[in-house]
Amino acid sequence: MNVDTVVSETWDRVRERVRAEIGERFFAMWFERSRVLSLKRGVLALGVPNLFIREWVEEHYGDILNQITSDEIGAPVTISVKVDPSLFREMRSETKKIEEAVEAAELVDGKALESFLETPGNVMAAKAVRHVTAGEAPAMNPLVIWGPEGCGKSHLASAAARLFPERTTLYRVTGEEFARRFAWSLKTRKIDHFRAQVGGADALILDDVEDLAGKTVTQREVATLFQDLSARGAQVIAFLDCHPNDLADLGPGLRSVLLGGMLVEIEPPDLADTVRIAESLLATARRRIPSEVVQIVASRCGGSVKRVDRLVRKVYAFSGLTGEPVTEAFLDQHLSEIAGPTDPDERRFETVLSLVEEHFDVDRSELLSKRKTKVLSAPRGVAVWLLREHGGETFKTIGRRLGDRSHTSVYLMYKKWSELIPADIELTGLVKEAGRRIMTVG
Repeated sequence: MNVDTVVSETWDRVRERVRAEIGERFFAMWFERSRVLSLKRGVLALGVPNLFIREWVEEHYGDILNQITSDEIGAPVTISVKVDPSLFREMRSETKKIEEAVEAAELVDGKALESFLETPGNVMAAKAVRHVTAGEAPAMNPLVIWGPEGCGKSHLASAAARLFPERTTLYRVTGEEFARRFAWSLKTRKIDHFRAQVGGADALILDDVEDLAGKTVTQREVATLFQDLSARGAQVIAFLDCHPNDLADLGPGLRSVLLGGMLVEIEPPDLADTVRIAESLLATARRRIPSEVVQIVASRCGGSVKRVDRLVRKVYAFSGLTGEPVTEAFLDQHLSEIAGPTDPDERRFETVLSLVEEHFDVDRSELLSKRKTKVLSAPRGVAVWLLREHGGETFKTIGRRLGDRSHTSVYLMYKKWSELIPADIELTGLVKEAGRRIMTVG
C-alpha cells in the first residue's frame, strides 16, 4: 500500500469522525467537497472549493480537525486549509447547472386556462389571472389568490405562466424552492446574481407562499422583491392556502405587501362541481372511469378535488390487487379502508415510521430524537425520503416531525438518499413495500 493510499484512507476515517461530531447538516455544508491534498512533516493540507469555506473551516473546525487527525495518525498533526482550484471549478460548474435550471424552471406543465373548469367559487380568480396576464388596467399588483388545498390554485399558476405574452421574462417558483435557491445563493456568494435574475423578470409567479412561514430572512427578501418588481411595473402573482392574516409565522413586512395587493379568494367547489372537475381530470386515465364511481367516492369521502381524484385512482389500483371489479358492492366493502381516516397525513406518517422501525430495528423515540449518531443515519434518511416521496410532505413539515430539524438538514438527507436508495436492492424493496402499504391510507 503506497503513501497516498494510506493518507487517503486516514482522511476517510477523519471525515467520518467529523461527520459524527458535528452532524450531517454542517458536515454536508462545509466538508462534502473537501479532499486531502498532502501530508508532509506533520501538516495535512486540506483542499476546499473557495476562500469563504476555507476561512469558516479554519475558524470553527480547526481545533476539531487537528485533534481527530492527530488521534487517527497517532502523532501531532496540524491542518492547513487551502483553496483547491479543481474543487472551485467543480463547485462553479454545479452552481452554473443550478442557475441554468432556475432559468428553465418556469414549471409550465401544460395546464391551460381553457381546461380550468370555472365554478361560482373560482370564477373571479380566473378573471383576475386573465386581467393581469393581459396587462389590462387597473393594475392588480401583487395579485394574491388564496384558498384551501385542492381548489385549483396550482392549475391557475400554470395557466398564468402560459398566458403571459411570448417574450415575457417569467420566473415561476414555489415558496419552498425559492427558500432553497435563496439559501444556496447566499452560501455560494451568488446573491447578487440571484437577485438580478429574479428582480429582472417581467413577471413573478410564487406558489405555496405558506411554505415561507417561519423563514424570516427569506420573507424579507421576498417582500423586497415584490416591492421592487411592482415599482417598475413587473407583474407579481402569489398563491397561498389561506388569507395572509391567517398565516402563522408570517412577518409583518411580507404580510403588509400581500395585504396591499388585490386579494381574490378561491372557494372549494360544491359536490356537483367536485364530481365534474374530477371527471375531467380522470378523463386522461388509462381506463374509462364510470361517472357513478366518481360520484360515490365524492359523496361518501368528501374533500378536495385532488383527494377525490387520488381516491378514485386508488380504488382501481386496489381492485387490481384483489382482482375484483369496481362495483357498488366493492365500494361498500373497501372504500372506507382505501380512504382511511379524515386526516390521511397522520396515517401515512405512522405507516412510514412503523415500516422504518421494523426494517432497521430502531426505537421510535431514538428516530425522533435530536441525537446525531451513525446508527440512526440510514433509518432517518430513508424516513425522510419516504415522507417526501410517498407522504408528499414538505421538508419543513418533515423536519418538524423528525425532531424539529431544519429545512436544510432535511433537504440534504433527502438529496443523499435519493442517490443511495436506487442503488440498494434491499432499500428498493423497502420502498416498494412502503408504497404498497401507503396506497390504502389516503
